[in-house]
Amino acid sequence: MSETKRIAWDGVSFDIPANWELAVYKFLKKGVTRVEIEDEVAVRLEAEWVRPKRKLQMDHILARYERRSKKLTSLADDRKPIKQLPDGWVATHYTFAETLPKRNKRGLMVVKHSLVTAFYLDPDSKLFCFVLLHFLPEDKEKPAETTRLVAANFRHYVGEPLVPWQLYDIAFELPQDFHLENTLFDIGRKLMIFRWGGRRFYLLHFSCTDMFLKEGMNIPEWVAAHLNDMRCVPGGTFYIGDRGDIQWRRRRRHFVAHRDQLARWCFKFRAEWHIDEEKRQLIAWVFNYRRDSDLRVIPESLRFGRTF
Repeated sequence: MSETKRIAWDGVSFDIPANWELAVYKFLKKGVTRVEIEDEVAVRLEAEWVRPKRKLQMDHILARYERRSKKLTSLADDRKPIKQLPDGWVATHYTFAETLPKRNKRGLMVVKHSLVTAFYLDPDSKLFCFVLLHFLPEDKEKPAETTRLVAANFRHYVGEPLVPWQLYDIAFELPQDFHLENTLFDIGRKLMIFRWGGRRFYLLHFSCTDMFLKEGMNIPEWVAAHLNDMRCVPGGTFYIGDRGDIQWRRRRRHFVAHRDQLARWCFKFRAEWHIDEEKRQLIAWVFNYRRDSDLRVIPESLRFGRTF
């Protein structure tokens, strides 16, 4: 497969075709993470993973799956295992032929499509992942080849200090204890809000900086004004300090925000920004924290050369 890219989400990363993008994410019960990835037309990949609390056996998982998915797999016209997969992976390719009415015509037509079910179990049972891949005859991606692409460089991060996040045109690392709380993905702007204990970390990526940051513009002032317009950042006003950095002061009357900070016991804010010329991106973040030592958890890659 000539054009591919990597996606990294919640401690798991793998390769996908270049035109596939994250469409849906969910944090389900019992520690299960779910993502749906689509191309220009439809959902192409569904994946769920969990970090088990006890050792699992792949034979038992496959037998349980066979029982639960019998209604689906019994409709398949053909099924065959996908071989040449890395250790820990098991995958099956199902082929279906459905009879449907012709569009705007009388009569019926036979539509063929494929489904791949793939399972991954870490040798130490630190992660179990289930992947479902969808294919139509006109798709340029082939079932076996795409399954091998996902499995070949599949990686999960357990016990490592930093975890990568990579999607769309953004890529960064954060400590493993930072958990995603909310997102807002707009055209040209991507906001991700993480929590660490009671602290909150707001990370912003702006695309195509050469189109909206004009020559001579005071970038710190622009960033501060944008942060002041964000309702999700509570109870304060950002402004430019004497050294040209972004400072913060508390609003006198903002009962809801002050109560929120009191409940989390986080009264300090730090804001930084950086221009990535190569990616044409403006990256900015706000950290709502408790004590100065909390700033040490910010990775070097997000300090932008500043000293904390």
